Formats: sequence, structure tokens, C-alpha cells
Amino acid sequence: MNRLQSAEESTTFKIVGTGSNVYESEDPVDGVAKWLETPQDVMDFVEQGDVSDVVVIARGGTTTFLTMALNAGIKGIITLQGAPESHLGIISREYGIPAIMSVNFDEGVHTSQGETIPADGVRIRMDVSSRPSGTVSVEAGAPREDKPSIEPEHEPLSDEQQAQIALLLEKFGGEVPHGTEGDRIMQAEMTTRVLYADDDVNRELSRHEVNEAIRYYTWNEWDALSARATEGESGLIPRQEYEAMGIANCWFKHPNWLRAIEDRVGMDGIIDIGSTGRREIGSKVNMLHLWALATATSFGRGIALELGLHETDFRADRVRTTFGTVRRLYKGLWSEGPILTSMKDFKAEILEKSWIDRFTENKIDLSDPSAREAFVRFNGAAELMGFLLHFDNRTGVADHGPYPLDDGGFVLVRDIFLNEPAWPWNNPDSPLPWSVTVAMFFDADTPLETKVVDVSTLFTTPANYIPHISGVSVFQRDAWDSPMDEVRPLTPADMTRLRAECEEQSSALYRRIAAMSAREKIQAGALTYSTGFALPIARAAGMYDELVADHGFTTIDPALEESYETIVSGVATELIPRLFLTGSWGNPVPENASEELSDNDRLRYQVYHAITVRGFAALDKITDSTGLPSDTVRSVLDEAVDSRHVKQNAKRGLNSLTGIGKGAYKLLREAAIEEDAKRSIAMEYDRFLNPNRLFKELTTDWQQGRTDDTESRFESVHNQITVILDGLTAVDPRFGYYTKHFNSAADSFRSGNTDSLAKPLTDSYHDIWMELHEDLLTTLSVSRSEADG
Repeated sequence: MNRLQSAEESTTFKIVGTGSNVYESEDPVDGVAKWLETPQDVMDFVEQGDVSDVVVIARGGTTTFLTMALNAGIKGIITLQGAPESHLGIISREYGIPAIMSVNFDEGVHTSQGETIPADGVRIRMDVSSRPSGTVSVEAGAPREDKPSIEPEHEPLSDEQQAQIALLLEKFGGEVPHGTEGDRIMQAEMTTRVLYADDDVNRELSRHEVNEAIRYYTWNEWDALSARATEGESGLIPRQEYEAMGIANCWFKHPNWLRAIEDRVGMDGIIDIGSTGRREIGSKVNMLHLWALATATSFGRGIALELGLHETDFRADRVRTTFGTVRRLYKGLWSEGPILTSMKDFKAEILEKSWIDRFTENKIDLSDPSAREAFVRFNGAAELMGFLLHFDNRTGVADHGPYPLDDGGFVLVRDIFLNEPAWPWNNPDSPLPWSVTVAMFFDADTPLETKVVDVSTLFTTPANYIPHISGVSVFQRDAWDSPMDEVRPLTPADMTRLRAECEEQSSALYRRIAAMSAREKIQAGALTYSTGFALPIARAAGMYDELVADHGFTTIDPALEESYETIVSGVATELIPRLFLTGSWGNPVPENASEELSDNDRLRYQVYHAITVRGFAALDKITDSTGLPSDTVRSVLDEAVDSRHVKQNAKRGLNSLTGIGKGAYKLLREAAIEEDAKRSIAMEYDRFLNPNRLFKELTTDWQQGRTDDTESRFESVHNQITVILDGLTAVDPRFGYYTKHFNSAADSFRSGNTDSLAKPLTDSYHDIWMELHEDLLTTLSVSRSEADG
């Protein structure tokens, strides 16, 4: 499969595949096929030398997997999954590399997963002369296999399923179209001005208002990202898995972080932070980050509900308060009018005019082919570095504009973030600046339609806008907080140097990411969402270090850590595309939303806590320790089994929590125990450590036959633990369970039943002591230390 041929040797081609063409080019693209399946394949491929005559074929439609191949200067790209609106489609346009995506091949050889592709070394031809479709042909006599050695991993979609997906891609909910017509329909449904910056942004929002905002955002997200549903897998980064973790983490984290920030800087301070995007270039206080803060809380709540981590009313009002803060950020960004580009005819004129003037003063003419080539290669390499550093998502690249010029032309602006010190996988010694800002000039008569969606992404008609750029102005910002009078324009020579540095750094970064474990990649990617979306706001408020130290700013919520195995078991790969495609993540905030746990949630907490303390627990033990009627416990367990929170061992009569159940328990525990109660329990726990040490010494001596003073020592320990339990029971009556069982075991020991002191698995005094110890650790969510013994 490595047979190489020159173009002259191939004169007859046969069409074997059709897919979605990324952009139009009149000339057919001939090259040698090369299948790349793993990151190691990519690294080995680029080390072979000149690859300028190679058309690479990959499974997924993601950008970062092909990073090194793109930088190496390949001739074309073919994928088996993905859409032109994907990041790979975007980058291929920037590089000027023809690409056809989601190609279905009729004949060829077969991959390890049973897909059909052209054989390595076969000469292939890409017809990219029109959109939306492009074709792939192979030379006459190309190898073919009649039947794959294994069946494809996934069953092909039926015609009915394909038709349904096509309809959902074309119209939101099968009814509302893309673009300005869709915006008109969605706005017509609204009765409030919740999405306008000239509304009173300092007032508290009603649930009706925030539910109208959620409804509009589900369409807005679909309009911008629905094609992501067909993006497929990445051989480098588990994108859908980390998105499920990261977006859900936004739901659990963002409300607390934004409240802490607004408590510190005030509402006017939040508005001022939002205005940073108008005053500064190279700022992550931009459309994407504000959009993500607005949507990710609701989207993450939708994921948590899909996973079954909590009920619909659980802390749902936090969506409302969080969106109130984000509206103030939008007020700063836009000052007035609607807050979304989909409501502005997809135009994003954010920067103050002084910046457009400054770009114009430093414009580099691209009529010289060498200058154009230098810019195109620099722009592609920089964008690719921004995507890779931010784990294949848009937080590393942000488009805005168009900005009209006095001569009738316009400018499109792109901020690319190349050196993010917050990410541990970034090279701390990288020579790259924090960001570069690229201003692209277009003449008045340019036949180009632009669309800038709220995720700070530019789309144009025709798709390839690069040939229409008449000039550029590029500025470098060295650090995220560099003053604007220190940013400086770049020359073509500077761009050539920086391009080489981007290629070198992205190659090294690719290797670092490839060496990570799957879990490390998923956790890292998740943080580029949950931490990354809020990062510029935290920095602007001067609270980054405080949020890291006191608010878990760079951590994954424990409920999601417990849910990891479920998320990566295939749930995320089904869930994320479906939510992007349908918008079903947008659950309304119910009228009964409250920070208080519902009665049902309190019952679940008690039952789940009893199981957690013991690991496995029978019905009678749960009933005894909770004090709940057995019928109530049985009902809670039945519901928990149905929701996949509890596994039951019918033979032994034991119940245990699943991963999702453990995650649900941790959420319930966090909500069930008020801070004052937790402090009181922590005080009693500190008092517990001394008798804990004494009792361990007592039982050790007893087991080794040193029994002369056992009774007096036992009574001393019993008196101490009784006082401590009185304090605990005053905080939470369920601790009375331990008083009852300690007294029973103590009476039995006093009456001469020596097994009652320390015999395992007999409800001995020692058994109950260990259970109490575990209960305290679990209640306080702390790990054992040396003090625990």
C-alpha cells in the first residue's frame, strides 16, 4: 500500500467517493493517498520529508489531529466524517489546502475499523470546483477489497435516519431555519427585551425572562454549531468526552465563580470588564467567552440532567442569577442594542474606531505574491497553534467585524492566542507572544458575503475569502495584560519568523498531548472550557489566584469525577452531537426552583449517605441508620435503581452506588449540609480524634492480652464519645443512631460478652466506631490523615 506514482503515469480516473467540499477551486487536485489513523501515524508521516504531493485521508473532521501534516504542506485533505463548518474546514481554508469531508467511498481497501478508503500510494484526484459537494476519484487499476476483514464498528444510518438528521441540520427542531430568517422567527416568539444591552441590566431577571433567553440561545447555538454534530472523532483529543465533562463543569462551577467576582467588583465593575473587548485587541474578553458564559451554564445543566445527576429543580435558579451577571458583561461589550450577532445581521463591530484607524495606518499591501504567501502561511500556522493550545476549540481564535471603511471597503479582525500561561501543557519557555491580532482588508467591490457568529467564527460566501484580501495589518501583544501602547505592528519578515516559531511550538505541543493518557486529555480539555470561559473575567477582576486557591478554579467537580467512566463509555459520543443538533439542552428554569433541597432529594441524600458510609448496605441497615420507615427506604431504592444510581445484589441483599450515583450523592451532600452545620461537625470531629487514638490503643492492647485496665479505659472513652455524639446529634439527629448502638455494645461488653468490644462484623463497639469515623470523613468530604491513625 505504499506504491508511489507520478502524475504523468495516471491518465484515467474513476469516481469512488462523494463528500462535502470545504471551498471552491477550479483546478482539480491530484496527489498520492495516505491514510493517517493515529497520532503516531501523523508524526511518522511528517518525518518522511517532502509531503507536498500527498493527499491525506483521516477519519474525523477535527483540526488538531492533522496539525503536523498541515504545517508540513500537504496537498489535500479527505475525511470520512466532519463538515466544512468544522475547525478543520476553517483551517484548511486558511492554509488554502483543498478538503472534502464526510466522504463515502464505494470501493477501495479497508481500515482497521472496516471503513472503505483508497489504498496508500494510489494516485487520487479531488474535484473541488463546486459546492456543496466534491468528488474523489482514483487511478485506474487501484487496489480494491470486496469485503472488510471486520464489520464496521457502527451500523450505517438508515435512509430514514439520514433524512431526519438532514432536516435537523437544515432547520432547528425541523422548523426554524438558519440565519436572519431564523432570528426573525425566534425574536417574534419573545415578549421581553432580555437580550438587549439597553435594557436595565442591573435588575434581577424573572424566570420568564431567563427562559426566553434560554430558548433563543438554543437556536443561536444550533445556527452556529449544528454541523459540529457530524464532526466525528479525533485521533488526538477525545473532544466529545471532554466537552461533556467541561460543559457540565461550567454548570457546577460558573455560578459560584461569577458571584464571587461580582461580589468583589460590583455590577459597574462587571460592566467595565465587559468593555475591555472594545478598548483592547488581543483580549479574551470577547464575544465567544461571553457567549460561552451565557450558554454553558444551561448547556451543562442539560448534560447533568441527561446523565441523571440531579432533578430538574436542583439549584436551577443559578441559571437566572448567572445570566444576570453575563448580561452586564454584554452591556460593557456592546453598550447598547442586541447582545448577539445573530440579532445584528451577523455583524460584530466591537472595537473602537481608533483601532481601525491604527490598522489602516499599518496596512501591508498583498499585491506582491511573496507578501501574500508569507501572510497565508503565517495566518494558518498561527491559527493552528491557537486551536491546538486550546485543545481544538475556539477559545484560542476569535473573529469579529466587518468594520466599514471610508472608501467602501471593510476590515475583518482575528485575535489568535498563542501562549496561555494558565495551561500546564503550554511551554513555559515558549518564545511566542500572548496573542497576535490580524486585520484583513477587503476592497469595496469585493464579491464576498460575511457572517460572524456569536462563537467568534467567520463564515463567508464564497467559502474561501483568502484570495480576496487586499492587505493586512498584524499586531503582537506580548502578555495578556500588556498595555495597548506596548502592542506593536509586525512586518512580513516578522510574520515569517513567527510562523516558523508557531510550527516548531505546535509540533512539540502535539507530541506532548499525544503522550498524555486519555483521562489527562479529557480533564485538560474540560478545563479549557470551564476554567477557560471564565478565565479572562477572573484575571480582569484580579481574582485568578484567589479563585484557584479557594474556589476550585482549575478543578473538576467531584460529581463529574465520579461520572467519568459513564461519560467515556460511549455516552458522550452520542450525547454531545445530539444536544448540538437538537438544542434539547435548553431546559427551562422551573417556577419551583430553589437553593433548598426538595423533600425527595433530602430522602435520597439520607439513603445514599448510608450506602456511601458502608460501601454496601442492606435495607434493614439503611432503615436503622437513617431512622426512615422501611417502605420509604424501599421506595427511594427502587427509584435509585431506575435512575441507575444504585446497583442491587439480589443474592446478598446489598445495595451500592454506581459512578453516577456517587456523583449524585456528592451534589446532594454539598446542598444538604449548611456551612454552619459543617463547621459544627468539623469541631466535633476535631474533638473525636483524641478518643479515637485512645480507643485504638485500647483495642490493640486488648487483642494482645494487656487487659488489666481495660474497663476503666473503656469507660473513659465511652464517656468522651457520648459527649461528642450529643454535640453531633444536636446538629443532625441522625447521629443518634451511633449513640444507640454504642450504648448497646457497651452494655453487652459490661455484661461479659467480650466479643462486643472488637470482634469484626458483629456490630461490636469497634465496628460502630469505624462506621462513625467513616461517616464523619464522608460528611465533611475529607480524606484520612495521620491524625486519623
